[in-house]
Amino acid sequence: MLAHKAEEEGIACVEMIAGVGEGHVNYETIPSVIYTHPEIAGVGKTEEE
Repeated sequence: MLAHKAEEEGIACVEMIAGVGEGHVNYETIPSVIYTHPEIAGVGKTEEE
C-alpha cells in the first residue's frame, strides 16, 4: 500500500531538485488501509470533509 505513496513522493522530490515542477503530492488520492480483522480501507475525503 505504501509503494504508490513512495513513488509519488520520489517523483515530487526529483521535480523539485530539477526545478521542473512544484513537487506536489495529492494525499487524498492515495489509499489507506488498517490491517485488522475485518480490514478497513479508504480513499479520498471523509464524510465530514
